[in-house]
Amino acid sequence: MVESALRQRIFPGIELLAALGEEVLIHQPWGRIEMGPEAEELQRNTLFDLASLTKPMATAACVVALMEQGRVSLEDKVVEFVPGFDTPEKRGITLRHLLTHTSGLPPLIDLFSEELSPAEALRRLMHVRLQHPTGTAMVYGDVNFLILGEIVRRVSGGSLSDYHHRNVLQPLQMTRTTFHPLSEEWEAAIAPTQYCPYRKQLLRGIVHDENSHVFGGEGGNAGLFSTVEDVYRFARMMLRGGELDGVRVFSTSAVNLMTHNHNPRKLPPRGLGWDIKGEGFGYMSCGELMPSGAFGHTGFTGTSIWIEPESGLIVIVLTNRVHISREKNQPDMLRFRPRLHNLIVAAAGI
Repeated sequence: MVESALRQRIFPGIELLAALGEEVLIHQPWGRIEMGPEAEELQRNTLFDLASLTKPMATAACVVALMEQGRVSLEDKVVEFVPGFDTPEKRGITLRHLLTHTSGLPPLIDLFSEELSPAEALRRLMHVRLQHPTGTAMVYGDVNFLILGEIVRRVSGGSLSDYHHRNVLQPLQMTRTTFHPLSEEWEAAIAPTQYCPYRKQLLRGIVHDENSHVFGGEGGNAGLFSTVEDVYRFARMMLRGGELDGVRVFSTSAVNLMTHNHNPRKLPPRGLGWDIKGEGFGYMSCGELMPSGAFGHTGFTGTSIWIEPESGLIVIVLTNRVHISREKNQPDMLRFRPRLHNLIVAAAGI
């Protein structure tokens, strides 16, 4: 299946890890790190731009850490942190609404094409108008998490990356995960993403998402870089109820809160930053055979993680499919993901 996808040019290379808890079933790279006749073969533990895996693994994790420290609550109104939300239509939006994509805010906003400063971009973000009445629709998008990233900064008194490092990466010993790979010495190769016409360069170690780039690569919606083995450490911690190698990162109650549905029955299920496998809501990147209750997420660059708590199945897929095309290969990637997960679930005998 992977070799067929490589021939179809869905991505230049892919690194796959599937495990049942601590037992790794497969961990293998295929293909090349980028396109071109001189491109090197993709090696294990290449650093990838995780794109929207940043949402659950960094931003939502930071909000939950702040909650465990008694500094925020899910029912806190966004207006308590962001004065721009003091309008009749937005006054009722809570942190829970942002985390579950039920705020009613639009999914996307262009903060980059006019070359706004971070302060100007933030001002525009904070005055975005509602698209739906709050709580009436689940519309996945980046705007909710761009705002959550700013809330983490305001409550913690520092950067999103610093708070994330102290409260998540450091205790988990995720030494190959960062928002700023170019500012650190990396032994492993960094997979390039796309040539960016706005930045006029091939992006390698620079966040692919333009809005996140406006905020110094720490938009809250994207910006995290990592390797398969580090993502596996995070997944094992979640599977073990917040603890790994004798170090507790989150309480078991917090992990349960993150990974269970918060949306009313009429809306697609979402955890706190996580997608939840439900029934009857159409396309799921984890495939039809993944049991209900599994949680995961995808990233626009070609990344995904899915965790099934009953069996302990973990599936991590890292690619840089946008290196080939931003849009042209996206339908093929959407077809590839569920088929791959179906194959793995069946092979694992779940």
